[in-house]
This record gives sequence, C-alpha cells and structure tokens, in this order.
Amino acid sequence: MEAWNKLQAAQKANTDAQAWRAETYRGENDLRRQRTRAQLLEAEHTFKAAESRVWAEFDRQKEAIRRDLESEVRATATVDPDAIDTNALELLKSGILTADDIFSMVDKYDSNITMLRLISKTAKELADDKNTDTATRGQLYMLCSRIRNGRNSTMRNFDDLVEISNYCSGRGGGGLHRATPAHTTAMSEKWEELTGAAVENF
Repeated sequence: MEAWNKLQAAQKANTDAQAWRAETYRGENDLRRQRTRAQLLEAEHTFKAAESRVWAEFDRQKEAIRRDLESEVRATATVDPDAIDTNALELLKSGILTADDIFSMVDKYDSNITMLRLISKTAKELADDKNTDTATRGQLYMLCSRIRNGRNSTMRNFDDLVEISNYCSGRGGGGLHRATPAHTTAMSEKWEELTGAAVENF
C-alpha cells in the first residue's frame, strides 16, 4: 500500500509540474518537470517490484489452498454404489434426456459424486451426437468440464472465486489483461458484489 501511495503522489506531482509557473530563475519550470518525471519513474519501478512480490505470494497461497481443498474433495470422490439413484440411472440410459434435463439433474445431484460422474458421461454422449446443435453441444461440453471426475460445487465455487480474483487483479478473466493499479483498486471495491454468490454457495 505504501508503494501505491507513493506512486499516486508522484503521479500528481508530475501532473502539477506541467502547469507553467512564474520562474525565479530561467529554466526553473523545465527543471521541476524533469525532477518530478524522474521521481515518477522511480515510484513506478518501486511499485512494479512490490506488485510482483505481492501477486507471486498471492498465487503461491492460492495454489496451496486449492491443493489442500482438492485433496479433501478427492478423498470423498470415490464411487459409491449405494449413492446411485436407480430411477435417475434409468433416465440417463434411456436416451430421452435433453440438455435442459441434464442441467437440472446436475443441480439435483450436485452433492452426489457418483451421480455426477454418470451425468457427465451422458452429457458427453449427448454432446457428441451429430444431431445436437452447435450451441447446445458447446454448453454440454462446458458442463462436462465443470463436473468431470465428479467435481462438485465445492471445487467449482473455489475456481469461480479464483477466476473473479484474476479478473479483479487485471491479470485475466475472459482473456482480458488490465494489470494496472487503478484497475485493481477500482475492482477491489466491487469484490463482495462479484463474489457474493460464490462465497454463499461455497
């Protein structure tokens, strides 16, 4: 935060220096502009170095949390025959399900690792069907990616939080890259609004 405050101060000083002032000696305005420009360059360098350290530590902790969380989820992700809903299984094998039916079943069985794996298999088969339209095929493939290997809402919500953090930092999200202090500061004010649903469902 100190590096950011110094950068803001240097930016303001550099902007203010552009205004003409009555000189006490010839070339005073030019000298002042050169000085504030040099101070701004130094502040930018200091800030970028601090920013690099902060994001490196953030990414390290984020990956550590994800590994621990994934290990806990994986420990409960083994297939359980007793978790199979036989009526739902018959529907999955029937070939009559639509994409909307598949999405509805994911919502219903989101805490059931075994059923999610079965649903993912059926979703991929429907996506691979040549009669499935392009838009629906894309949605189904995306769904398969989300619930692959029985990945339930815990991991999906964590990944959503990571995606939002990348977007807020300006380092990613939808292919966008706006890694500037102004962007990060502005987006930090919207963090709770953007993450509310994911945090609530986590």
